Amino acid sequence: MAEANAAFYRAFESLDIDRMEAVWLRSDEVKCIHPGAELLAGWEAVMRSWRLIMANTQRIRFELQEVAVVVNGGIGWVECLENIHDGDTLVGQAVATNLFQQNEAGRWLMIHHHASPFTRRMS
Repeated sequence: MAEANAAFYRAFESLDIDRMEAVWLRSDEVKCIHPGAELLAGWEAVMRSWRLIMANTQRIRFELQEVAVVVNGGIGWVECLENIHDGDTLVGQAVATNLFQQNEAGRWLMIHHHASPFTRRMS
C-alpha cells in the first residue's frame, strides 16, 4: 500500500491527469479535500479539481515525512506530512491522510485524499 501512496505523489508531481486518474478508484464514492477547500464528492468533482490544479501549476515536488501506513483488511490509509516544493524552494507544508481500497485484482486505489495546511505543532 505504501507503493500506491507513492504512485499518488508521483502522479501529482507529473501534473498528468491520466496518471492521477489511474491511481483513484473510479467511483462516485471517492472524496477529496484540498488544503483550505471544501469537501469534493464523486469522481467527476474530484477529477475536475485535479484538472484545475494541474492546469494552474507549473511544477511541484513533495518530500514526505512522518509517514505512517495502516492496513485493515481491504482498506488502508497513509498519514504524512507533505513538504511542498517549487523546484528546490519549500513553499508550504500540509498534513495529509490518504485512504485506499483494494480492488478485486488486489490493487490499492485511492478513495479519499485530505490535506490541511500545517502551520505548527500543538504543544
